[in-house]
Amino acid sequence: MTIIEIEFPNHNVVVKAELLEQQAPGTTEGIKKILSKDRHETTGKHAIYTGKEISVQLPEEFCEESGLGGDIKENLTCFPQPGDILFTYLPAFAWGGVPSQIFDIGIFYGKDARTFFPMGWLPGNLFARVIPEDLEKLARMGQEILLTGQQKLIFQIK
Repeated sequence: MTIIEIEFPNHNVVVKAELLEQQAPGTTEGIKKILSKDRHETTGKHAIYTGKEISVQLPEEFCEESGLGGDIKENLTCFPQPGDILFTYLPAFAWGGVPSQIFDIGIFYGKDARTFFPMGWLPGNLFARVIPEDLEKLARMGQEILLTGQQKLIFQIK
């Protein structure tokens, strides 16, 4: 069992999630390639369209050799549950003319979420799930980001 730790350093909170390696082997392998080198510091912001989600955009340069760009479609969902972590890839110019690829990790912290965007439904690869005892901490951090804005996050494979 592989665990990802998601740290919210400004709040001294760590949330653990289990990789779903059997259900999403290609996605989990790519995520492990990105995160196995070191702790990955990034920023999480609240999603606009999908409901109770912390959205994390991974830099293109971290994802170039991960195998995550393109056609990996596995363990797809449009209706993530609290604690589900999805990966979604969009090629350059697919989202509002943005000229770069988008590598998105969506951390869902509450009920009634859905992956519906202005261009329609966009299923994501469900590749990890927050452990049950950390769901309350995740919900608190999601509300914090909703109310106060983006926060620093640190991802690390354990």
